[in-house]
Amino acid sequence: MITLYFDCFSGISGDMTIGALLDLGLDFDYLKTELKKLPVEGYELKASRVVRSSLSAMKFDVLMEGSDDHHHRGRHGHAHFHRKASEILEMIEKSNLNPNTKRIATNIFAKLAISEGKVHHIPPEDVEFHEVGAVDSIVDTVGSAIGFDALGVERFLCSAINMPVPAPATADLLRHATIYQKHANTELVTPTGAAILAAVVDRFEPIQGFAIDKIGYGAGTKQFDEFPNCLRLMTGEERASAPLPEPDEVIVIEANIDDMTPQNFGYVTEKLLAAGALDVFTLPVQMKKGRPGHLLQVLAPSDSADALCRIIFQETTTIGVRRHSAERNTLAREFVEVETEYGKVKIKVSRLDGEVVNYAPEYEDCARIAREKNVPLKLVQAQAIAAYMSIQ
Repeated sequence: MITLYFDCFSGISGDMTIGALLDLGLDFDYLKTELKKLPVEGYELKASRVVRSSLSAMKFDVLMEGSDDHHHRGRHGHAHFHRKASEILEMIEKSNLNPNTKRIATNIFAKLAISEGKVHHIPPEDVEFHEVGAVDSIVDTVGSAIGFDALGVERFLCSAINMPVPAPATADLLRHATIYQKHANTELVTPTGAAILAAVVDRFEPIQGFAIDKIGYGAGTKQFDEFPNCLRLMTGEERASAPLPEPDEVIVIEANIDDMTPQNFGYVTEKLLAAGALDVFTLPVQMKKGRPGHLLQVLAPSDSADALCRIIFQETTTIGVRRHSAERNTLAREFVEVETEYGKVKIKVSRLDGEVVNYAPEYEDCARIAREKNVPLKLVQAQAIAAYMSIQ
């Protein structure tokens, strides 16, 4: 499934969207051919490579016949070309565009009509689009739908949106998105751009678990010295992490001890581990009346908890223990034996979703070899790790 990610670090507009789609690989001739299926005339399309603050991007423009004015972002349409929402939707429905393109374009205009109607307190079907009703903006909106369909996009995600001073309809359209204001004190998100997002985006969230295939940049008309006024679109695939294995249940046994010789903790730890404890450790704590002490914690299988409590009572000075159950997630583990200059060492290898995330030489193997060969322990450990890495 092809997923498209909108990275709106400089807002979004219709022309920026089409520019980025062209940069992603949308065929310009195909776009022009499809747009001719609309009963809209008197314009010429232009696509050119530009640079915005050292970033190369594609600039898309709609030029009106008899005028050298380029396509404008924002709410500066052609005042003589207002159309009602109902007229635009009918025009799309009666066109020869394919069903998916019609669906996307219709959703975009419907979203905008509802928001414009809400902020101006008029029925959506009677809304006259001062921006979207203009030729250039109809081209922007339907052209974006053509591009999404041509690139085979099935799912849409979007970043947080840089949206200073939004128009009322723009703010209403993106009421569920995460927004922020940075770099500029001017409109960066147009109603057309907001309607595109509101109509197609499945989730507004930071990018994660996403394998990028292609990246496209669409340039805006405004230019800023401090940052590139561009929309970045990325296509790829979402790669959802496999769920962790079901957690197992362990018993946590705790005891506060402040009157036992500290060296005895080593002996107690050995006995507890030998009796089936999964792990044993101590933490320094401050007891009542300011006395220093230790918190002894033992992780135990449920069927060993009673026996381990008996050992704690027998071998320490505590007169009470606490017990509670806890869930524990563990990585899949295996041992791999490697050959070093000094002998064989087992490496404990841990995996997450089948990929190695941790590996470490077994301490007992390395310590035994270090004693037998009279070499530093850290040297044996280093050789074991190097031997393991050489076979990966």
